[in-house]
Amino acid sequence: MILQFSKLPPPIGGVTIHVSRLIHRANKEYKIDVLDYSKEKNMFSILRKVFSARIIHIHLSNKKLRLIFTILFKLFFKKVIITFHGKYDFKNTFDKYSLKWSSASILLNDFSFKNAQKIKQKNTYKIGAFIPPVEENIIPLKEEYSHKIELLKKKYEMVFSTNASSLVYDENGEEIYMGTQIVEYFKNKKDIALVFSSPNDRYFRFLKEKFTVVSDNIYFINEKHDFVNVIKQTDGLIRATTKDGDSLSVKEALFYQKPVFATDVVDRPSEVNTFSDFQEFDKKYKSNNLETKIVVDNSLEIFKLYKSFLK
Repeated sequence: MILQFSKLPPPIGGVTIHVSRLIHRANKEYKIDVLDYSKEKNMFSILRKVFSARIIHIHLSNKKLRLIFTILFKLFFKKVIITFHGKYDFKNTFDKYSLKWSSASILLNDFSFKNAQKIKQKNTYKIGAFIPPVEENIIPLKEEYSHKIELLKKKYEMVFSTNASSLVYDENGEEIYMGTQIVEYFKNKKDIALVFSSPNDRYFRFLKEKFTVVSDNIYFINEKHDFVNVIKQTDGLIRATTKDGDSLSVKEALFYQKPVFATDVVDRPSEVNTFSDFQEFDKKYKSNNLETKIVVDNSLEIFKLYKSFLK
């Protein structure tokens, strides 16, 4: 049995969606269970799952805890696979030894992979995080939201979407999802509009307080919803972040053949229009160089890795 050591939705986020889709894609070919460390409180159930597993696949962002669980599971003679969701230079001691002591590691981008290879070459893989949406599991967008987006599309030449899991800050104290900069850019625009998606209203309240009045061309959806619906209905995605990994939203937008504009803080797919600031974004979106393509399902590579450890 393969145990996913991860959170599951809710909350909705790139990692939780990745794991839930991975489990769905496995079907009956692989016996997969999940230990949601944020919700599971029954010690008997936890131990049963751990001892029943041959492979434990860790999706954990806390650096110290990730290393502790890697050591613990290895002491139980388990094969431990870690997906490092994000951009890593492996200068942090906890990151470094999690990488060294794992049975295999998955890196999501070139930057992380190249730095991991300096420490450990064997069983270190670059595999993207994208797994296509399960169409029948997508919860339709509320009619009022969908109707509002259609009204924006009639009024403006182009309607962009962006999303933020929450109001969070990076190590420099900057908003990771750059909400203030996005609103500042869009507030004076007459020909384009923005749909800003967030699963709660914290970001909306923060921006409303900062700007007092949010202009009519910016529309907030500030409750839990499937962002993929917004991607499908709007004209293009903006992924403006100060740090990133293998963004699910970027891959979903490419999958549905929508143009993508993303900050150049991590290596992006070649079809993505990268920018460093909104002055550059302004030039990029007006250039009409809006190439898109269907992206691959990375679950196949992950299953191939599982199979190599199950022999």
